[in-house]
Amino acid sequence: MKVCVADSRKLQKKFLLFRKALYKSRKLYIDNNYFMLQEIFAGKLKFTENMDIRPVMITDESDCILCEGIIAYTEDLKEYVQLCFFEARQDCKDAVKMLVDEAVKVGKEHKCTRLVIGLYGHVNYGLGIQSSRYDESNSFSSPGNPKFYNDYFSDLGCELIKLNSYITDNLQNRLDRYSAIIKKLNRNYEFRVFDKKRFDYYSRIYTDLNNVCFTDHRYYYHREYEHDKEMLKELFMFMKEDSIIFAFRDDKPVGFIMWYPDYNELADPGEVFGAIHYLRYKLNKRLIHTAKVMEYGVVKEYRGSGLPIALISKVYDLMPDYGCTRVETSWILDENDDSNSFCRAICEKDYKDYAVYEKSI
Repeated sequence: MKVCVADSRKLQKKFLLFRKALYKSRKLYIDNNYFMLQEIFAGKLKFTENMDIRPVMITDESDCILCEGIIAYTEDLKEYVQLCFFEARQDCKDAVKMLVDEAVKVGKEHKCTRLVIGLYGHVNYGLGIQSSRYDESNSFSSPGNPKFYNDYFSDLGCELIKLNSYITDNLQNRLDRYSAIIKKLNRNYEFRVFDKKRFDYYSRIYTDLNNVCFTDHRYYYHREYEHDKEMLKELFMFMKEDSIIFAFRDDKPVGFIMWYPDYNELADPGEVFGAIHYLRYKLNKRLIHTAKVMEYGVVKEYRGSGLPIALISKVYDLMPDYGCTRVETSWILDENDDSNSFCRAICEKDYKDYAVYEKSI
């Protein structure tokens, strides 16, 4: 086996084709990160300009890829070197160890003390490796992978960081319990949707709220306006303006929620998500049944008000316009007691589990 750094267009194409073949052969998960990897390789993302990005493949004697991932480092998260966009064949434990060792080597170059596996550069782009319900396809922006991915890292003695998600088919009944609180919040707060005609203004509000609300969140680090503007422009290729709802108090933004229909329902298992699915969506060729709540945040001094309940009620009011009948949440760190309590209040049951792996270096 050998370490191969994908530092040319030819090797980067090989890197992409490997993951594409894996998804196609498994005929279950949908690849939502292929486009982002293309952008990274093309050097088009401002977000990665100040990062050390190393695409690494572990190959066998026949030059066939056994596993791969991107090793990333940013000074904004000095403690950690990251191994992200990991993909692998089954029964290649030694190759995975070689990839992890290479990530540790890069981490030592940057004087990192920890390796994190399953962080995608920044939590706004993704976090976690699927660790339950392996026989179900993944929702939009969530990972999908077989169980043996987790076995590889647990066998290497990595520390497990747990994440949860939730689902409900009956949000209305849950919200009815809080109807009095919602009415009061609707009187005291103003709710506005993102206005693309004022893109810079609302994008900055989104960034500012993220930076204020998530300062204590594991792995979060300060976002720049240009990075979120870049991310949001890509999301708005699919999203409509009402996918981001802001809460204002006395004309001050104090909270937000981001949601969208589960666009992966437009794709067939094993596909790379792309432009064809945008056309299916625009032409209404397929219905989407699930609303995906990606994130919400409330400024600290307003967290005792119950504002998240009002924000999710706004999402519920919009769901019929999209044909959505159920709600799935994105990942939530198991250690995040406030968010888990909120999700258990509005959702009937736990859904998928995810995992992040850490290792001292």
